[in-house]
Amino acid sequence: MSTTTSKTLPWHLKPEEISAKNIHTSQLSQKNILKLLNTKCSTSWQHLKQAHAVILKSGQFQDHYVSGTLVKCYANIRFGNLDLALNVFFSVPSPNVFVWNTVLRGCLEHNEPWKVIRLYYKMVAGDSRPNKFTYPTVFKACTISEADKEGMQVHAHVVKNGLCGDVHIKSSGIQMYASFGCVTEASRILDDGGDLDVICWNAMIDGYLKCGEIEAAKELFKSMSGRNIGSYNAMISGLARFGMFQEARKLFDDMSDKDEISWSAMIDGYIKGGCHKEALEVFNEMQRENNIRPRQFVISSVLSACANLGAFDQGRWIHAYVKKNSMYLDAVLGTALIDMYAKCARLDMAWEVFENMKVKEVFSWNAMIGGLAMHGRAEDAIELFFKMQSEKMRPDGITFLCILKACAHAGMVEEGVSALNDMKKMYNIEPEIEHYGCVVDLLGRAGFLAEAEEVINSMPMEPNAAVWGALLGACRKHGNVELGERVGKILLEMEPENSGRYAVLSNIYAKEGRWEDVAEVRKLMKERGIKTNPGTSMIDLNGVVHEFKIGDGSHPQVEEIYLMLESIVEKLKMEGYSPKSSQVLFDVDEVEKETAVKYHSEKLAIAFGFINTDPGTTIRIVKNLRVCEDCHSATKLISKVYKRDIIVRDRVRFHHFRNGKCSCNDFW
Repeated sequence: MSTTTSKTLPWHLKPEEISAKNIHTSQLSQKNILKLLNTKCSTSWQHLKQAHAVILKSGQFQDHYVSGTLVKCYANIRFGNLDLALNVFFSVPSPNVFVWNTVLRGCLEHNEPWKVIRLYYKMVAGDSRPNKFTYPTVFKACTISEADKEGMQVHAHVVKNGLCGDVHIKSSGIQMYASFGCVTEASRILDDGGDLDVICWNAMIDGYLKCGEIEAAKELFKSMSGRNIGSYNAMISGLARFGMFQEARKLFDDMSDKDEISWSAMIDGYIKGGCHKEALEVFNEMQRENNIRPRQFVISSVLSACANLGAFDQGRWIHAYVKKNSMYLDAVLGTALIDMYAKCARLDMAWEVFENMKVKEVFSWNAMIGGLAMHGRAEDAIELFFKMQSEKMRPDGITFLCILKACAHAGMVEEGVSALNDMKKMYNIEPEIEHYGCVVDLLGRAGFLAEAEEVINSMPMEPNAAVWGALLGACRKHGNVELGERVGKILLEMEPENSGRYAVLSNIYAKEGRWEDVAEVRKLMKERGIKTNPGTSMIDLNGVVHEFKIGDGSHPQVEEIYLMLESIVEKLKMEGYSPKSSQVLFDVDEVEKETAVKYHSEKLAIAFGFINTDPGTTIRIVKNLRVCEDCHSATKLISKVYKRDIIVRDRVRFHHFRNGKCSCNDFW
């Protein structure tokens, strides 16, 4: 044995070439070969090539357990090569069911479900008869590839071969039918006799929930006597997916034992439902459980929550956790860090992560380009776009969305229109409605309202509410009441439940002093039961996210905050500040209007930040709506008077306020 492994043996040598090397293999038994393959060859590419040569030399390749294990090693997802595994497989003489099952699993692990299905049909056409280990793999392949017709045929084979009673086949069959939306067929498998275990019940619960059969899932869950963690996980994940967070959280809190999937289901559910603050709270609770160590997909989800909240301290702590635990920075995790740092106004740290990533996918480049775009650094975004191509990374539709947004924020009309035209001509990417919407926004912001409307009328698809909304926002910005009124009415018909559309139209009327029209819009809102989304601003302080709303007195420091805000406003007035009362959508006197704008949420957040940080500390705020003109002009002056950098991320972009100026150059 030592003689054979002391040399580097090319795996591709033919048996006659190997024999010429005078390799001693007489003492190599099947047991020794299998031991070698399952130990050293499972982690070393070099050892695998040597073992392959020895197997060919010794004649052990005829043994199906040896050749099947060799195929498994080549298909190893950590370092394997599926093409080589298939080459080895196709050279196996009359492979038995073990070899077939091995290559089927290998294809599935390499995310090649259609190869699984095609190989399965070759297996059926040959002499090898599938067994109970074959069908779970094939059912899963049909699930992933959405091959409903093929899946039904495979189910018929299961019935024909008398394997309906196997619990693993039953559970995978249930999952497959549920993924097709066929809950009736899935429940038939459950009720089709044979042994049942909790895995089958859990699969059925998950199936009901995926198909929206929530009550059926609840009933089945209640009727189960042997629930396990998987049962709870399926319910929590499904309920959260439908926005039923209170019920999901109650089940979560009722669990005596939780595994990583339990925590990630609750965290991911909150994040997908937009409850980012709650997601972070669950993650922090998870950290207090010493036996639970979050994996990369959980970390990526939590970083998404940090990004949306602007929770820089929490995000930086997670990055430190990744480094401390030597977690591999793959493209997904690296991109999540880039996105988090960019949305927490730390482009320098986002860039550092981007530069240090060993593997970058197109979405990694998109995240960095998009980060530059939202901070108004359009020229840098375009430069990175060209660098991306110089490194042989082909842009996609999202890349162009980022570029178009960068141009819109910077008023680069020619560059933006050119990018839209180049998509099809140079990159063979068909522009979608989002790309046209960005160009409408770009032209509208720059004051080219007629041209923006012309783009809408020339689109190859029907314009949606987002496209018309971009034009309506431009009408507000440039005071075009006639066009704004026409577009506003279109939007109120398209999205009668969207409070933002009413607010923008009211704002257009209010700026012109058309209070009767403002009253009509408000009356329409009342008749339709529409409530406006209140402006909220969040500020992260020492890992805790504080949220403020206009007129909200719930914060523990509310008295200090209002006193500080009064002091700030008085100081600003001494510097010539005059509140922009046009932002108030009510026909009230000027004093009431000034009071209304004074207590906007970002001003409360700034006052809180001043109370709780040292002089000179940068204040970072995340706002859910667009920054109004009054808050924008006030914050510019605050940055000058108090010598503070203030960074505000609104619904559209970042505003970096420094020494009386904003990075947007008053173009937003």
